[in-house]
Parts: sequence; C-alpha cells; structure tokens
Amino acid sequence: MTKYLKSKTSLFLMELIITILLFAACGAVCVRLFVTSYVMTKDTVELNESVSIAQGFAEVMRGTDGDIDSVIEHYPMAIRGGDGFFEVYYDENFEMCAYGDNAMYVSDVTMTPNGAIQNMEVRVVRLRDFKDIYTLDATKYMNDTKG
Repeated sequence: MTKYLKSKTSLFLMELIITILLFAACGAVCVRLFVTSYVMTKDTVELNESVSIAQGFAEVMRGTDGDIDSVIEHYPMAIRGGDGFFEVYYDENFEMCAYGDNAMYVSDVTMTPNGAIQNMEVRVVRLRDFKDIYTLDATKYMNDTKG
C-alpha cells in the first residue's frame, strides 16, 4: 500500500514542477515583450519629436525672409557655427537647453543659398551615440538672388 501512495506523490510533484516551468517560460516571454514594447515606444517618441523639430525649422524659414539671421532670432538658444550653419540643443524631454545642460539631442541646421532658392537641411541627432534620428531637406523660393 505504501508503494502505491509513494508513486502517486511522485507523479503529483512531477506535474507541479512541469507547471512551474511552464509559468516561468511564459513569464520570460511576457517580460521580453514588455521590454521590446518599451524600447519601440521610446524610439517612436524620439522620431515624432524629431520630425516636429525639423518641421518647425522649415516653417520658420518659409515664414520669414529665409536667411539664417531671421531663422536664428526665433531660436534664442541657437549656437551659430560657420557660414550658414547653427545648432540647437535639447534635453531628454525635447526642450531647448544650453550645450552643457543635460543635452541629449542636437539639431544641426545648414542653410545654403542657391541662386533664387534657399536650401535648408535639418538633422536631429542623438548625442549618446551620434545616431541620426531624422533628416529633413526644405527649400524656399526667394524673390531675389542670393549667394
């Protein structure tokens, strides 16, 4: 009689172990899915904010007379570089900030006149790994020839 009870207990423990392993495997898959969705959400937010920033630069260029000085006056934290180039830095929430103040992203804006057309290239870059998040090329027809 004890032999019969022992084998039944052993079978119950085996079933319990298999059930625990099955739940552990399902838990591992769910954790991986949650981590993947978090990373995808973060990348999507970065892309959406970068598109918004680049479109903002293009709209300012098109809404003003199109030269670099008129665009920079709308961005008080802009750092002017060489001829026709400036940068604006952003923190983790995509708010404008100074270069050293927790800057996580930078938008590089290059403006080049080409006869009666003003060209603008906007690149939004993640500073952590210097990866381009978004690039936008915009043009504006000018009434007079520059450059």
